[in-house]
Amino acid sequence: MRIISGQNRGRRLAAVPKPVRPSTDRLREALFSILAGSIRGSVWLDLFAGSGAVGLEALSRGARHLIFNDRSSRALRLVRKNLEICKVEEGYEIHQMDAFVLLKKLELPTLDFVFLDPPRDFGRYEKLLTVVSRRAFLQPSTQVILETFKKAKLEFFPEALTFVRKLRVGDNQLIFLRLLATKPGVR
Repeated sequence: MRIISGQNRGRRLAAVPKPVRPSTDRLREALFSILAGSIRGSVWLDLFAGSGAVGLEALSRGARHLIFNDRSSRALRLVRKNLEICKVEEGYEIHQMDAFVLLKKLELPTLDFVFLDPPRDFGRYEKLLTVVSRRAFLQPSTQVILETFKKAKLEFFPEALTFVRKLRVGDNQLIFLRLLATKPGVR
């Protein structure tokens, strides 16, 4: 696993222990090709950070601030190690919380990107998207990106979010969503 582009291009990240399942180089390359012109100066939430590869890629490409979160202390040790490998000393914060607790309790700034890559056995995508869609940090310009196994079934999207596109890459898919211009039920 490596950083694909930007100031840390080519840096090899620390090996990922099981059960952490990092976003593949190919998937990150596809993701950042789509987002190319909108990364510089952006603010991100990586809610299930795992190895931190997606957030590190965003920082390498000029993101201004990254909020890493994972409930696993093992995963966050890996994030810290990868930040060290990439010599990133500022422009990020790290939280160790359950995703739903963080979303409900933490005051977050307005975000440009919300990246959601829950564990494969997560199964609560609709609840997660509903909670995300009701938070004040989400604006019509915010892109919500959900990474799932390609066979994961989503029964519905919350009424506040609109589907933008889906991209399959290997065994995974990226689902891009945006907030509708008028957001019902902000809490």
